[in-house]
Amino acid sequence: MKVFRIVADSSCLIALAQIELFGLLQEVFSQIYIPRAVYEEVVVKGSGEPGSGETESALKDGWISMRDVNDRTAIDALKAILGKGESEVIILCKELRADYALIDERTARHRAELMSVDTMGVFGIMDLAIEMGFAIDKRYLVKQLKGVGFRISDKLHKKMFGDSK
Repeated sequence: MKVFRIVADSSCLIALAQIELFGLLQEVFSQIYIPRAVYEEVVVKGSGEPGSGETESALKDGWISMRDVNDRTAIDALKAILGKGESEVIILCKELRADYALIDERTARHRAELMSVDTMGVFGIMDLAIEMGFAIDKRYLVKQLKGVGFRISDKLHKKMFGDSK
């Protein structure tokens, strides 16, 4: 059963596309939103890169919705410490009262949590999918992500798998 309304950041869309799990978003979440800044970063500036075609197709097919953020003052305040996309994700999540902001970057997650916005990253998506019964080899996928430059600390790896590699 699909659960949770989410607002996704660029890094999650790109990472899931890189390991060919982009479609998992549609399978797991009931509603998926992206702010305009994420669209610009992934589809426009990232044209031809992982996540671009997938995001554009999902928007055309209607299972991802793009929304504009209303509170520009809050965006401007957050942009002092975060990127535009991350800032818009956090504020849009608050405006839509979505369940989670999909963000992997540590500083953005910390800021979101200070603003009472729950976060989930790529590994959380995998865990949720596993709980829902999807056959996912998380160790293999983490290795794939590391292979395409996704950063994961030894501490987090050890927390997930009980070892450092």
